[in-house]
Amino acid sequence: MIDKKVNSLLTNGHRPLTFGAVAMLLAIPLMLVQAGAVFAEDQRFYVGIAVPVEQLNASFDKTVDNTDENTLVLESRKGMVFRDEDSANTSAYGIGLLAGYRASLAESSFYLSGEVDIALHDGEVEGQLAGIGESEGRNQLGESWPDHWSLAKDRSYGFTLKLGGGFGALRNFYALAGIRRVEAQFTTRYYGCLDVSLCSEAEDTPNFASGTDSRDLDLQGWTAGIGLEKALGQQLALRAETRYTQYASEDWVTPFDDVGVTVPAVLEANEVSLSLRLARYF
Repeated sequence: MIDKKVNSLLTNGHRPLTFGAVAMLLAIPLMLVQAGAVFAEDQRFYVGIAVPVEQLNASFDKTVDNTDENTLVLESRKGMVFRDEDSANTSAYGIGLLAGYRASLAESSFYLSGEVDIALHDGEVEGQLAGIGESEGRNQLGESWPDHWSLAKDRSYGFTLKLGGGFGALRNFYALAGIRRVEAQFTTRYYGCLDVSLCSEAEDTPNFASGTDSRDLDLQGWTAGIGLEKALGQQLALRAETRYTQYASEDWVTPFDDVGVTVPAVLEANEVSLSLRLARYF
């Protein structure tokens, strides 16, 4: 699946990065300059590849709101609010390209680098809401149906600052912080009643409806972690990195105006990753 996505790397648009995340990243080099740190002549560009293995965690929160005064749900459900939540996780993997610029800090053994990367991912979180309601299937109009849901990552983009160096055993380690944007698809599969009368399999009653609802999401968040770099000669370096990424929550509302029911939803996600990276310096 990863190979099939390579041809589409240059497509799709971008959403603006959050102000807080940008300010956090810009503050790091600013503080170094204010402290009197000056970049030395040891400045090098690099490019490389990355192979991340990730654990993606997601939670889906759905609310069915029957408080509209004109709602057409049964009398027993009028004015009621049903909230259901489910969490799931999965292992995923990917492959990416990176490019960066590394500069030593004058009169010290420390260095600062800035890096951008793009990655393709293969992995899907899947879960199942329990459903909340009075009926046996918890899927009549106005109830919270037991939807199956999934979140699939497609591609991601990131900018990371890395501070490393030092003495002794710590000289090959570095700390990192950055921002990340992930293009993903969220899908729900439902089976329930959309009619004001009770649905059933019996004759002369409305039939249950089934279908799939999908939406494209742009998840944006911050990432932090540590890494270890091992030189493989003058131009190559092998890195191992572990990162934690927290994405901002995504929320939306699905209105069913014809029956007076509103369904707000919230998706939250984070991930822990371990990646191997091969970089070539110039």
